[in-house]
Amino acid sequence: MNWRRKRRQGRRENDLAEYAKNLLDQGDRDGALRLLRELARTGDATAAAKLVIECATDGLYDEALIWWAKAVERGVDIPLHEPGARLHDMGRKPAAEGWWRKAAEARNDDISRERLGVALRERGRADEAEEWLRPGAERGHGGCARELAALYLKRAEAASGERDKQAHAARARNWAQRAAVAGDARARVLLLQLEL
Repeated sequence: MNWRRKRRQGRRENDLAEYAKNLLDQGDRDGALRLLRELARTGDATAAAKLVIECATDGLYDEALIWWAKAVERGVDIPLHEPGARLHDMGRKPAAEGWWRKAAEARNDDISRERLGVALRERGRADEAEEWLRPGAERGHGGCARELAALYLKRAEAASGERDKQAHAARARNWAQRAAVAGDARARVLLLQLEL
């Protein structure tokens, strides 16, 4: 392909991407997604990256994961947990949690496990958070171990009996130490808190 054709192709893709954005802004989500899918199928990495967020917003996590892989293959640097973080920041918390779940299940991404654990804990679902955090913590992921320690610390603080309080505090200390050994700086702060 000569340079003139490449330039025309690039301009066409930019125009279509802008048109897709306008469709989204005007509320024509179906039209915008059709156009983004067409662009992504023809190799547009930016459209593929945009589809990750849009598909995850709609709960289409399998499709979002496919577009994530295509965007990464085409040179877009998207850490696997990042689409969930963007969705969370946009106030789309259920979509963010869904993305992190999918990333943790399909790609065993421990940062996604950590983020999902935090989100679940913040919603008062500590037992479910623990289920997601434990595999990452056991593999040595410092963030998952730290968050597991934080869960046990909260349980220690809420425990009514001295035996339960000490058992939860011991588990918190164990996971905080493992997180610190894994290099998690915030775990060191948690260890200091546990020693007070």
